[in-house]
Amino acid sequence: MMESKFSTEAIEYLEQYIDELLNDLSELVAIPSVRDLTTQTENAPFGYQIRQAFDYLIKFAEREGLEVRDHQGYALDISFGQGDQEIALLHHVDVVPAGDEMLWRTPPYRMTKIDNMVFGRGVTDNKGPLIASLYILKLFKQLTVPLNKKIRVIIGGAEETTWECVEHYFQHNPQPEYGFSPDGDFPIVNGEKGILYASLGKQFSARSSDSACQIRRIESERDRTSTCHFLVLELAGSSAEKVAHQFAAFADVIDCQSHYRVEISTPWEKSRNPHKVDNCMDKFVNVMRHVEGLDPNSASLVHLLDSHFANDYVGHKLGLYHNDDEMGYTTCCVSAINMDSHGYNLDFDFRFPKGLSIERVRSQLLALSQQAGVNFVEHQYLPLSYLSPESALIQAMGKAYSDVTGTDANCFSKGAASYARALEHGVAFGPTFPEEVTFVHEPNEQLNLESLIKAITIYVKVLISLQE
Repeated sequence: MMESKFSTEAIEYLEQYIDELLNDLSELVAIPSVRDLTTQTENAPFGYQIRQAFDYLIKFAEREGLEVRDHQGYALDISFGQGDQEIALLHHVDVVPAGDEMLWRTPPYRMTKIDNMVFGRGVTDNKGPLIASLYILKLFKQLTVPLNKKIRVIIGGAEETTWECVEHYFQHNPQPEYGFSPDGDFPIVNGEKGILYASLGKQFSARSSDSACQIRRIESERDRTSTCHFLVLELAGSSAEKVAHQFAAFADVIDCQSHYRVEISTPWEKSRNPHKVDNCMDKFVNVMRHVEGLDPNSASLVHLLDSHFANDYVGHKLGLYHNDDEMGYTTCCVSAINMDSHGYNLDFDFRFPKGLSIERVRSQLLALSQQAGVNFVEHQYLPLSYLSPESALIQAMGKAYSDVTGTDANCFSKGAASYARALEHGVAFGPTFPEEVTFVHEPNEQLNLESLIKAITIYVKVLISLQE
């Protein structure tokens, strides 16, 4: 069978070219392709570094004799094969910032190999899998694999931010017959929850300075993809000292003469997993809800948080809880709270499975905001993705995964967002195997090379089987 023959040759090929693959990955990791609109120019809508990464991939395609198209700096596609029908592999070249480089064991933008692991920003999310997919095209070309369907690697530049890249791409290009995104987990992620990034805010009409306790300022990082893991409060007034010291068991309390500064820290976690860690918002509300003599502006914020978000990560308090047998339950995470003398703003991430519509979500949040006297702002909505386990694509994936790993390929759903949701017939498929730790979006992001080769072998089997 063609699939078995070329799968064996693929392993031999990868063993021969692994050093070359790692060299290409190293050069791509060295480009800190973080979105930077201050360097935005024509044909570089996401900034200079992402443009540099695209240019590197264009040179790779030209070097290997592969067809490449640049879509105005929003996306690239690199392809091989013939036929009117296409199979697409969706990747992204942008990365999240490295953060505090002191927390890294190795320089984040210098790929480092230690034993069978490589470290660096983007090695798993998503530059390592991207280079692997390009080497699959190179493999098919060099081994003259007969393809009656073109294989196209589509590469976006804004997956970590706005998704303008794939929106632009599919506004000007047709959907593939099948597609998958190697930007998730094995076995098969056939469902991704809908995602709504939104905020509630209020502008103050007056400021109270004679209350016993006044919250002058609240500061937190506005990162909508993470839990609220660091929160700073400034407390003033006659009871500020007493209130501040109620935080002392779990926060740093600093006497600043004119006010007290409270710094609350909790472990970092992705906003799609609010159940895994404590949230600074909960700790803040659990103290402040009992404070008497709190200024009215601050009291309105505490009441809003307590009524609709605190100690609830599934959306019960919003009136939006829903549980689907296949895709699981809703999640809600406050990612940031900020307040000054002019007003306050809280950012939150709401994710939901099939069975709950975005129209219902929007309607409920708008009604709650009007009742609370705050402004509701929608920042971004990503529709949910779901593909039946009975589809031809998933059947081919299941067989390939079982053949290579010897284990069943179960379908499951996630709250994560991959480019799979931009496809009409697609899923997220690897490259991370069960129980593997990759530290994506964290210091010391890592990729297991044995797992990468195993993933490539699975992908080769799938791509060949879909030709038949």
